[in-house]
Amino acid sequence: MRKGFTRSELLDVFERLGEKLPCKMTVYLLGGGAMAFRNQKNATKYLDLVFKDKKDFESFSAALSVSGFLESLKVEAAYEEMKAAGIWEDREGFRFDLFVKTVCGGLSLTPEMASRSTLLRACGKLEVRLVSNEDVILFKGITERIDDASDIAAIIRSSDVSWETVFEECAAQSRNRPWFGALYNKFKEIEEKFGITVPITRKLRKLDRSAALKEALARRIKAGKSPKAAAAELEKMGFKKKEIERAMH
Repeated sequence: MRKGFTRSELLDVFERLGEKLPCKMTVYLLGGGAMAFRNQKNATKYLDLVFKDKKDFESFSAALSVSGFLESLKVEAAYEEMKAAGIWEDREGFRFDLFVKTVCGGLSLTPEMASRSTLLRACGKLEVRLVSNEDVILFKGITERIDDASDIAAIIRSSDVSWETVFEECAAQSRNRPWFGALYNKFKEIEEKFGITVPITRKLRKLDRSAALKEALARRIKAGKSPKAAAAELEKMGFKKKEIERAMH
């Protein structure tokens, strides 16, 4: 079983790396790392860091390389979908998953997320910021790591979550790739496992159904069916006539 690392151990690593950087940079800490520093969990097995640009990512990777970390070429199946730009690990099993701007190939570090983040510490030339509870929930809501559901439950129990912020960020991030379904499924899992009902679950389900309908309609029309024929087929599949009409406009 992979070892978990405490807050003091995490800070020690950040301090060492901050001394080896050639220039100042800001990194954004996601997931279990952010939770550990908010006392929402005692330790974390990984540190997920997001960089604003490739230059900072490459400088940080170089600092890892001279600090006893090796880049991992083999990734567990549950982590392949996260599409990290780089994964680095030392002999103790301390691991960094590094991302440039986006996580899971589409969920981005937006200016709004950056503004909601809070300063953890300036470690030499490295400024470490914690993304908000709401954004940790969003990131964990669309990934498939083993502890994601229990981590979200821990955040909900210990924090006053702005669910409207979670919903609005999910909607903003779904313009290119809909995330409503993934987040809905994770919240249903949390409800079943922990008895916690998330107030935006129904809204997410509605938007996911709407996105699925639009995709199904576009696919049928692209295949050569008339809008009328495509609509009739979707109605037989259980979509309501009014839903289909809205999707067509």
